[in-house]
Amino acid sequence: MKKIVLTTAILLSALLVYSQNQKDDLMVVYLKDGSMIEGYISEWTYGEALTLVSQNGKASYVFPADKIEKVQQRSLIAVMSETPYTFNESGTYFTWRGQGIVGNDGSRANEIPGYGFSFLTGYRLNRFAGLGIGVGYDKYIDDSSEAVIPVFAEISGYAIPKNTSLSYSLAVGYSFAKTDDDNTRLVNAEGGLLVYPAIGLRFGKNRLKYTIDLGYKFQNASFTYLDPWIGSTRSEQNLRYKRLTLRFGVMI
Repeated sequence: MKKIVLTTAILLSALLVYSQNQKDDLMVVYLKDGSMIEGYISEWTYGEALTLVSQNGKASYVFPADKIEKVQQRSLIAVMSETPYTFNESGTYFTWRGQGIVGNDGSRANEIPGYGFSFLTGYRLNRFAGLGIGVGYDKYIDDSSEAVIPVFAEISGYAIPKNTSLSYSLAVGYSFAKTDDDNTRLVNAEGGLLVYPAIGLRFGKNRLKYTIDLGYKFQNASFTYLDPWIGSTRSEQNLRYKRLTLRFGVMI
């Protein structure tokens, strides 16, 4: 009986050690395109290629060395509780944003807020600098007819190589003002220069990232209205909007 117990204990210990060794051999390969794959290394010619076998042993993958960002042991990731860094620091990117525009006090705006949205595509040179071009729609006073369509170039960057990082952006462009068919008093609208600096955060554990930032919009525009009592009299209002904005975005 003692022999049976001893033999069983030895077998269980061996299985436990084998299982632990298998777990320790599980590797994570991080690719430069932002993806990651887990498996067991069957062959690795450093500087040339790495062959990875899936955990179930039914598939194998060959990765050229120039496609690999880094290779890490899975158990070490779990021990250190690290979240893989999934932000793509170089290459093409796309961003969709929506923003709330804080209203100004005074008789003209009466603290009425506005809103806007934009789409941006660009190319990131590195973590610190990316250049994009975008188009959007901004309405600085919600219940007015004063709306502009900005076309702009933007430089942006991020502070640290972490999934959550401080960010900056600076957009410069020209906004095209538009008249409103429902407002016959607004007879002419002209746009002008746009300057839009912002600071904020980028976050998200997967390749899809989220952004939130606080910015300040400087926008020139001119709107001409007919007098409601004397139809032949016009009032031209040359404006420079200076508005605080809170913006949310999705980036890939």
